Amino acid sequence: MKSATENRKPYSGLTRSLVIAIDVGTTFSGVSYAILEPGEIPKILGVTRFPGQEHVAGNSKIPTVIYYDRQGRIMAAGAEADSSSVLAQAEDEGWIKTDLYETEHTQ
Repeated sequence: MKSATENRKPYSGLTRSLVIAIDVGTTFSGVSYAILEPGEIPKILGVTRFPGQEHVAGNSKIPTVIYYDRQGRIMAAGAEADSSSVLAQAEDEGWIKTDLYETEHTQ
């Protein structure tokens, strides 16, 4: 049985392209990307560093958590949304937490 890498064919496009894939999971999400070069077999790479997770080397997943303010603006996401300072600010300012695709008020 051939691996996925062995089955890939060279990119037939004429210009360099960037492809980004986002896997949104109920508890963790991941991001992968490929830079497509004409005539070359694409290499798919995973994003391994995210804001709020700088101290965790090689972690390819990030918590699926987003805080919105009352006007619907994103205030914090991912690992940053799990920090104690963000949790306190979210509670103080009445942000809405979205995780596991359910919303709840932090009040």
